[in-house]
Amino acid sequence: MKRIITSRTLKLGDNFAAIKEKIETYPKYASLKKRKLCEFNPENNELVYRTEKIYPNRSEHPQRIPVLLLFSNPHPDSVARGLFLSEPHSRSFWQRLFESDYLCLPVGGINLERWDESTLKLLGKLMLEGKYESRFLLYFHCLFPIPTRQLADLKRLFKSAPHLWAKIERSGMEELGKLTKDERIKHIVVFAGPTFQALTGASVETYKGWRNKVKHSVDDYLKDRDTGKYWTSLSAGYAKTKLGSNDVDVHLGLDTWAKNIGKGMGKRYFTWVLDMIFTRIIETT
Repeated sequence: MKRIITSRTLKLGDNFAAIKEKIETYPKYASLKKRKLCEFNPENNELVYRTEKIYPNRSEHPQRIPVLLLFSNPHPDSVARGLFLSEPHSRSFWQRLFESDYLCLPVGGINLERWDESTLKLLGKLMLEGKYESRFLLYFHCLFPIPTRQLADLKRLFKSAPHLWAKIERSGMEELGKLTKDERIKHIVVFAGPTFQALTGASVETYKGWRNKVKHSVDDYLKDRDTGKYWTSLSAGYAKTKLGSNDVDVHLGLDTWAKNIGKGMGKRYFTWVLDMIFTRIIETT
């Protein structure tokens, strides 16, 4: 079985000393050392770090539609625990995900409301093996693999090394292109405007106030069930793009910070948006 947590190496070159000092002394990066997520190789001026990804074995599920859930970069706490979105304030993501009409845990499966020592292992194994009931096979990937608490923190880490950051951006896009080609992924779901912008070239205005736009669109849909009206109102959050030689559809969902908004409405807004995207994927595949 494939692994979720892997080690990567980044050559820092002349920026080795400056990057090392930031990680070792700035509070924003304290968790990288505290959690033992990185180490430095002064002989080769390299940063060795741990990261996360979930790539199921598609050959075992050839009839299912591969969909990539794309995030900006990993959170240090989730990498340390061994699973995407496993830090306490993020765990409800998994509840929202499996509240979808298109995903179902196996009978006698995992209790996502009360996590214990077995939850991480069982959930990670489930996602890697793809043994949940669904027409979709979900991949999890980060555009930038280096873990920090916020994407802004990662950019600050390399602010004094613009050429190195440009290399990280370029490498991230190239790796994403290879993944989508190798796994024949035609649909990507992102949860943050900047990630959508990085893939599609959309302007900042495209996703400004996106959370409120999504909430209003879902509310209107629940009143009249007008799918056409729904997608017209959120048309800015869908784009076709090319990654390398691969054509893909990119869908902007609701940000994960808002995953629990909408308590008492059956499915939360986060899940409603995800299900609308899943429905659209099925209809266009």
